[in-house]
Amino acid sequence: MAAHGFFGTILLVIVMTAPVSAETFRSDSKRLKNTNMDIVITETERSQRTSVVHIHIKAIGSSVGSSFFLLCSVRDLAQQRGHYRYIAKAEGQPHPNHILIGFLKSSTDKPEQLDPRLMGQQVIDLEQFAPICDKMK
Repeated sequence: MAAHGFFGTILLVIVMTAPVSAETFRSDSKRLKNTNMDIVITETERSQRTSVVHIHIKAIGSSVGSSFFLLCSVRDLAQQRGHYRYIAKAEGQPHPNHILIGFLKSSTDKPEQLDPRLMGQQVIDLEQFAPICDKMK
């Protein structure tokens, strides 16, 4: 009985310290009506204040519409992760068709403190896109 408790404790520690690798956020452009785009964004990694999303594009549709779908999906993820207003992102990290996103507490936070791959990346205020994103829902 004591051995079972020990191994259960070890397993719990491993699970609690391992980064989340399961899909936890997904956004599909097909939820928007009357669009030719077919894009799916899936969160593949999550740590305390970063996420990695994979972007799968079957049909891009209009470039403006696709850009706003991607941006508004990132805004939705930032809201889900803790109502973050500011982000920094590194495209192509850690792989092509992926984006590393850092969630910042303020516009003066240093993105590289969340992940060195965010060094030199622009801080983006997602609220400037709220009027457009709110219409897309």
